[in-house]
Amino acid sequence: MKTSALESLIFAQKSKTELIDETILSLQCLLHETFSDKGKPELKKEFPQNTSPDDLRIKLGNVIVYIESLNKPGLSIEVILDIFINNTNFELGTYSHIFNEEGILVDEMLVIN
Repeated sequence: MKTSALESLIFAQKSKTELIDETILSLQCLLHETFSDKGKPELKKEFPQNTSPDDLRIKLGNVIVYIESLNKPGLSIEVILDIFINNTNFELGTYSHIFNEEGILVDEMLVIN
């Protein structure tokens, strides 16, 4: 089966682009909320001191399709974004969304190195 045919089956409910865009938007909102005045101080402490959202760069890491996993029976799709510090090009961590076969968000993870 060709890749395009397989992708059209997997991404029948929401396109790969829609899932990526949804994940990027979610991370941008989380970062904005974290670094705002009232923000999330406990999460802000995980970032290097004096970091601002402008210091960060987001890059699409991978889109992974799981046919079956130990924790989630059935198909799931993970969109992984890499978070970098601009000036040093240091990978700070990753942010990911996991969607079910219908394109509904079932889990999100933020890992700061």
